Amino acid sequence: MTTRNQSLDLLRGVAILMVVLSHCADRATSVIPGFAALVQDYGQLGVQLFFIVSGYTMMLTYGGKVDLSAAGSFYLRRVFRIVPLFWIAILFYLAISNGEGIRHWAPDGVGVTDIVLTFLFLHLSSPTAFNSVVPGGWSIAVEMQFYLLFPLIIRLFRQPNGPVICYALIALVSVAASALADRYLVPQLAASLPRGQAYLAVGYYYCWLPRQAICFGLGILLYDVIERGNRRRLGALLLIGACLTSSWGSQVALLFAMSYLVLAGNVTNAVMGLFGRHSYAVYLVHFAVLSALAACLQVDLVPMAALVGGISLALSYFLIEPMVERRFNRLGHLLAASVGRRGASPPPPRPRSQTAGPAPATSATQES
Repeated sequence: MTTRNQSLDLLRGVAILMVVLSHCADRATSVIPGFAALVQDYGQLGVQLFFIVSGYTMMLTYGGKVDLSAAGSFYLRRVFRIVPLFWIAILFYLAISNGEGIRHWAPDGVGVTDIVLTFLFLHLSSPTAFNSVVPGGWSIAVEMQFYLLFPLIIRLFRQPNGPVICYALIALVSVAASALADRYLVPQLAASLPRGQAYLAVGYYYCWLPRQAICFGLGILLYDVIERGNRRRLGALLLIGACLTSSWGSQVALLFAMSYLVLAGNVTNAVMGLFGRHSYAVYLVHFAVLSALAACLQVDLVPMAALVGGISLALSYFLIEPMVERRFNRLGHLLAASVGRRGASPPPPRPRSQTAGPAPATSATQES
């Protein structure tokens, strides 16, 4: 059994609190002039911090050479970790919205196609589905797309000069995607949408994986530098250079620097770590908690964020994790272990000594 990386949990905790603060700033004001706007602008970068951590975590899992059965086991665990709770969130948010979804992102209400695409994690294929069934659900779709592409990424990474080529491709894709979206794709999609819905085009192309790929690339670079001890000066130059082509990318570069300091220094914090361990459930449920509190309370931004974060964490700790996540995680681990045993190569036979008795039992027979 492997121990959790407490520094990664800290970063996840920081990320989820940034997201909570940002969304609370939409519904609450602050006595400090300009503070709510500042929190709203920078707090949403918590999602990009999640992506950086995901890149690092995937490399931590597959940085060494692994066989196909190990990969299958990992993906089984991820499916049972992510899918059940997300599907429950779909049903929950459809129920509390009377089947209409999040009207800001689906002004005419969600349709059957939007719901089906979301169930299949394909909601980033539609500008009316990418964030309308489950609030914040676009980031889950981006994560799943990254998981699907990761076998190709790690295969390239392991080739001679593969890391530098990998960093160069990620930087190129990110910069090219941003330029293409801003100059051509966003205006074209905005022109095709009904009057007053042009903002959907901006949000849609902000969320797509090619633009967000730089975050995962920075996570991979962090693993390369911290875990493998490589000095990837050219890789860092390529990725950081790509970040500095936009103000948004510059902010992502600052997240990278903060993540490096936390991971290299093995920084931990019990409270942040607790939020980090429950970040997935908190992420999915805090939208509903915020909506309920904002409907009956008029408080300052900071106490609102404290209430939303605390209640969401309590729901995860006492209800969601023991009732849902723990059970499906256990099932996923059992199935993954079964796949791993079937894919494992049998140990080579041990030669018998001419004077010895029967060969000692192998580990397989001892377990049985």
